[in-house]
Amino acid sequence: MSIFANNILVTGGAAYIGSHIVEKKKKKKTKVFIYDNLITGHKRLINKKAEFIKGDINNFRQISKIIKDNKIDSIIHLAAYLNIKESEKYKKKYYKNNVGGTLNLVKACKNTNVKNIIFSSSCSVYGNTKGLVKETKKPRPKSYYAFTKYKSEEIIKKYSKKINYNYGILRY
Repeated sequence: MSIFANNILVTGGAAYIGSHIVEKKKKKKTKVFIYDNLITGHKRLINKKAEFIKGDINNFRQISKIIKDNKIDSIIHLAAYLNIKESEKYKKKYYKNNVGGTLNLVKACKNTNVKNIIFSSSCSVYGNTKGLVKETKKPRPKSYYAFTKYKSEEIIKKYSKKINYNYGILRY
């Protein structure tokens, strides 16, 4: 992410990883907006120095308005349902939230200041592997959760060319 990021939106910023990212960004005096529906996030993890907006990435109008009104230039996208076992049972729910929500988010970036998107994916996109995994390994998602993460990666890559933003994909 550019050192010139002024206004950062952290989707899923009220969960464990998001709250730590927000804390680090606030130490750098960056304007941070947390966007979370609090389904898997927690009020107690919301950084008091950041602006919290309760909302859902499936609400295109709301996310679009937030990006435009706050002149967001960078997004750290962490919002997702993440229970692997549950994803096998509720595939539509996971697809709508993880893939559909990502699509809403990137489409909301059209004609805005957004120049950077960092996406929190998962090493589960590689499937069942033993030993070290290189980034060049072909993804072979086994779980439905991993599939939704991989589809979201593809959306971010595809739209980066159409909308003209930089992206980074983290597969922890």
